[in-house]
Amino acid sequence: MNNAINTHVPFPSAEERSALVLEFQKVTARLVRAGLISHVSATRLVRGMHRAGSAADETRRALPKLILDLLLAVDDGTLQEGLHYRRIDAGRLALHLESIAKRLYRAQRTTLTAKEMRRLTGFGWAHFRDVVVEKSKRVCFGEEDDRRRAVILDVAKAQEFVGMKSAVPSR
Repeated sequence: MNNAINTHVPFPSAEERSALVLEFQKVTARLVRAGLISHVSATRLVRGMHRAGSAADETRRALPKLILDLLLAVDDGTLQEGLHYRRIDAGRLALHLESIAKRLYRAQRTTLTAKEMRRLTGFGWAHFRDVVVEKSKRVCFGEEDDRRRAVILDVAKAQEFVGMKSAVPSR
């Protein structure tokens, strides 16, 4: 069971999702015709599935915005290295969401709480593992005793994910 939770499941395209919804509706119709569930139950199942699909779409739209906000805050100095984030190797950032949420809220850059950021990055880890590499890894942000849970982003993949071009030095 735990392996099923930790497996990478790419986010399906709109066509794939439509096909899955249609298949589910056909199965529920067959169950109603067989008398195994009532018409009301089938309607509730399909309605609940549409609600969950809408929530997944909203989360899918919110994730790139969060990642863009994080990348811009790192680039413009709103977030401080060693306090809010840490570069762990070439191209990867460790982000401490609890401190970042407070800092971005004070800077009026986001209204998301740390819990909402964690939910979005968890969604990113489940469906976009090349962008959100780790969802909860212990990282040393300063001294030896300053180990905190962090989200690890691959910067190049994150920039590609949000459509951001890397800065070109001027001559």
